Amino acid sequence: MIGTVVRVGLLRMWHGRTEILLTFVVPIVFFTIFAFIFDEQIGLGKSPRVDLAVVDADRTELSRELVAALARVETLHLYAPADHEGGLFVFHSAAPARELVLRGTLPLAVVVPAGWSRSMANRGEAAPLQLLADASDPVATQVVTALLQQTSGQIMADRAREQIRLALALSPEQLESSPVSQLGAPPDVEVLDLFAADKANPVVSMYAAGIAVMFLLFGAVGNSGTLLEEEENQTLDRLLCSELGMNQLLVGKWLLMTIVGIVQVTIMFAWAQLAFGVDLVGHLPGFTVMTVVTAGAASSFALTLATLCRNRAQLNAVAVILILCMSALGGSMVPRYVMSETMQEVGRITFNAWALDGYIKVFWRDLPIVELAPELAVLTATTIILFGVARLLAHRWESS
Repeated sequence: MIGTVVRVGLLRMWHGRTEILLTFVVPIVFFTIFAFIFDEQIGLGKSPRVDLAVVDADRTELSRELVAALARVETLHLYAPADHEGGLFVFHSAAPARELVLRGTLPLAVVVPAGWSRSMANRGEAAPLQLLADASDPVATQVVTALLQQTSGQIMADRAREQIRLALALSPEQLESSPVSQLGAPPDVEVLDLFAADKANPVVSMYAAGIAVMFLLFGAVGNSGTLLEEEENQTLDRLLCSELGMNQLLVGKWLLMTIVGIVQVTIMFAWAQLAFGVDLVGHLPGFTVMTVVTAGAASSFALTLATLCRNRAQLNAVAVILILCMSALGGSMVPRYVMSETMQEVGRITFNAWALDGYIKVFWRDLPIVELAPELAVLTATTIILFGVARLLAHRWESS
């Protein structure tokens, strides 16, 4: 009898394609996604490529040597504007580089302060290099800090060896009083966090956005399943035989799911403010706009899946696979700053990534609504396109 139970179970699994998919295919898919996400990253003993601006306020031979050495580091990509015609591009004041970090264009900017070269020869008075940082990407900050110390230390060591060679003719007393030993030590690096200093639990807002978008998708798909239930119990046929048309039905479903999604995300962020100090009230206009368009896009996505699938079981299986894949690639499950450059670009095909970028602009960078234009445009276009696809797929119910 035990063998019979096992055989019946295996036969049921064999005839249930969805169950086979979830059991054997989905784990491989997720393994592949996460393998690509962490490919060539710190966990494998390698460093991710980091974009940064360089500010040379010192403008000396030593500072120029440091900038040139940083440009030769493979894991660093020095910023240059689009109209720059080759060669190194270096700011001479910190203000424009600081603005690039504040706007999210770059995660970091290295500043060589004025008088830095001269201070390196003074015992105990060496000025530190400054790193203007966006703490939403802590990996980049740690990588660049280490590379700055390594690169500058190598330059100072080379100069120290030259000084020692020249100092061989000096007496021991003269050698001890010379700045040779000071030249061999790498300068300090002062990290200036441009965002987190005046925020309470700043990272929580990013985590809240990632989780909110993922469960917004799950909630919308759950509500869209009522279409398939109504088809199974023939309620849908009766509705379509009334004065209610398919356009009105889909718009009504979309509006309901959008309203529920807005409430769902609002409750999550309200809890984040009460429990963790996320400033929802202070960012209410930007939050409202982002939440409305994100909920609308999620609702259109859910309607597309519902009109594509034949029953709720199939809908649930397809939705789990797609939503988890989109969440992994788009940053809801894994921060995008730990991904390789290729995977970050791939993640842009999901509206999770666009939604998270918008919420980060609102809660982390305190940018005005006008700066949300790219994210709002993509999410609005996604809403319209997916709703149109859902309408085309829903034609099967009218023809039947």
